[in-house]
Amino acid sequence: MDNILRITLLYDFYGELLTDKQKNVFELYYQNDLSLAEIAEQLQISRQGVYDTLKRSENILFQYEETLHLVERFLANKQRIKEMIQIMDEIEKDFNNPQKIKTQIGDMKQIAYKILDE
Repeated sequence: MDNILRITLLYDFYGELLTDKQKNVFELYYQNDLSLAEIAEQLQISRQGVYDTLKRSENILFQYEETLHLVERFLANKQRIKEMIQIMDEIEKDFNNPQKIKTQIGDMKQIAYKILDE
């Protein structure tokens, strides 16, 4: 997964746990695509201060994920749901084969139990 996509996904999950200053710097940099210098000028702090706040925020987000694994679970469950949809599509195609449908339903149940177990 692209690093920028990953960090913004972490922010979606854990961003509210950052301070207001950290959230502001993060959003200006990643969501508004401002440079460090532009953020520094807007917030009237040094470019180094912006950089430090941004890196601290990123590290905090990674630490939350390392501890809680919410994004990891979300992505795993998203993949499992895609697998279930794929099986449902196959069931629609094989509607006249009851034995195959029974097997596919069993596969979907296993995936659903994996989701519930996490």
